[in-house]
Formats: sequence, structure tokens, C-alpha cells
Amino acid sequence: MNKYIFLLVCFCFSLLNTINAAAQMKNITNLAKSSEEIRVTGYMNYPPVSFVEKYYYGKSQKLSYLFRSVFEDIMDELKQNSNLKITYLYSPDTTDSKYLADINTGEIDIFLGAYYDTQKFQRVELIYPSILNNPVTIVTMPETSTKIKNLAQLKNMKGAVCTQDKFSDFVTKQLKEYNLEYIETPYQLFEKLYTGEIDFVFISQYFGIVEASKLGIRDYLSFSKQIVWNMPLFIGISQFSPNRKFLSQKLSSYSERPDSKVKIEKKLQDMIRQIELQNRGIIPPAYVKQENTNQATSSLDLLKEEVKILEE
Repeated sequence: MNKYIFLLVCFCFSLLNTINAAAQMKNITNLAKSSEEIRVTGYMNYPPVSFVEKYYYGKSQKLSYLFRSVFEDIMDELKQNSNLKITYLYSPDTTDSKYLADINTGEIDIFLGAYYDTQKFQRVELIYPSILNNPVTIVTMPETSTKIKNLAQLKNMKGAVCTQDKFSDFVTKQLKEYNLEYIETPYQLFEKLYTGEIDFVFISQYFGIVEASKLGIRDYLSFSKQIVWNMPLFIGISQFSPNRKFLSQKLSSYSERPDSKVKIEKKLQDMIRQIELQNRGIIPPAYVKQENTNQATSSLDLLKEEVKILEE
């Protein structure tokens, strides 16, 4: 009997040592994460959230490209505090769909600027809390802005959105309630607004300010102070990333810090200001406003009649 007890005790000690060794190996593995490559991406053309910026260098002014994002300082801090190798994956000639597919399969670790409860990010873990909101606002010509009293009026007007803009699934669903035209480029979008072919634009505020500044028409447009919908922006981690747990812990601790929101909002304003300065002096496009003719009454005329009736 003593022999069996002795063997049982030896087995227990052996099992305990094995468990301790496994735990130590797990800790070593977690520490080793700090030396691995982390692949990061975002939207290719959605400033200032994330975008590919072109620049020229050297005496020959050779053209090159750089990935930019309002979240780039967070990635720099992650790199410095973890000794990580951060690799940005981007291309000015590749659509967002390629990178969205890769973040959902684990080929890419981090996506900068993901939305909550949105199909495009169905296999992406969002880092809470969100430290930046992306509000959707209304852009009109100045003479139209004072006529709009509420959102219900917009349903009797003709509006538009830009297909380059990015919306959460919730906002996309809400947009279906309005008479909207989907226009490919910001240039065409603002042209139709300026010429009177449309009465208003739904646009994410920062994207709208940046694109209007690039065209030199920022001061000629009216951006509503009212937020129509607010879209929290997140740093997203692929659910299939081998570094998911490590990255989640690191980035969550950053998001929970009281000063993080202040820093990211300052970064946002600095980037917008820089883009505005770069485009100062741009000659606005020669948009030609439509003259009043005997054409069918426009939606703006209908709105004016509605306001007149209400005043009477």
C-alpha cells in the first residue's frame, strides 16, 4: 500500500511541475508578442480617419506614398511601449474591399476606423471605449441653411451622399428614408449642390470639411451645427489575429486613460488644419449655378412654399 501511495505522490508532483512549466511557457509566449510584426491598415481614401498621402522627395522630386491616420500616434505609442514592428499595408491603387477582407480573415491585425455593428467588421473586435466620434451632418448652400428647421423637411427635398464616404450600417439604413442620389466623387457632389441640382448633402463632418477644403470651397458652404447621427470610431483587431489578446490589452489600456480622448481630438484638429493650410489659395472650380427657368418647381421652391404657409 505504501508503494502505491508513494507512486501517487510522485505522479502529483510531476503533474504540478508540468502545469507550472506550461504556465511559464505561456508567460514567455505573451512577452514574446512584443517582438512580432503587427500589420495595420485602414481606409485608403477617407481623410482624416485614414488615407494614403502622396509626397515628393529628393532633388528629382520622386513621387512616393505614406499611410496617414488620425490614430497614427496611438500606433507609435504601441510600438514604443512594446517594441513592436508596425507594418502599414496600403496602396493608392487598391480598393478598401481588399483590406476589409484581410482584417476579417486575420491576414491583417489592426484596422483603424472600424464601426460598431457593421457587416464589414463582423469578425473584428472593437477596442472600447471609443475615443473619437465621427458625426454625420448636413451641408447646404448658405441661402438654404436657414430654411431647414428639422429633418422631416429634408424628405421633401433632393439630397445626395458621396460613395467615398463611410457610414455605419445603422446610418446606412437611416439614409434610405430620404430621397438621395449617390455620387461618386466629392467634386461632382459639391458641383450638384452648387448648381442647384440637389438641395443638401449628408456627409461625415471631417471628411466633408477636408474635401471641401481641397476644392477651395469650404467658406462657400454651410455646415450644419446639428449632428444628425453620431458614429463612434474604433480601433479594430481581427478576431483571428494571433496577437489578439495582447493587442486588446495594450490598446484597451490606452483607450481607458482620461487623457487619450483629448490627445486624439487634438490630433484630429491638427490634421484638418494642416490639410486646410496645404490647400489655402486653391482656386475654386468654375461651377455654374443654374438660372431660374420655366422648369418644374424644384424641391427648394416647394420648401419655401411650405415655410410661407406655416408663417401665414
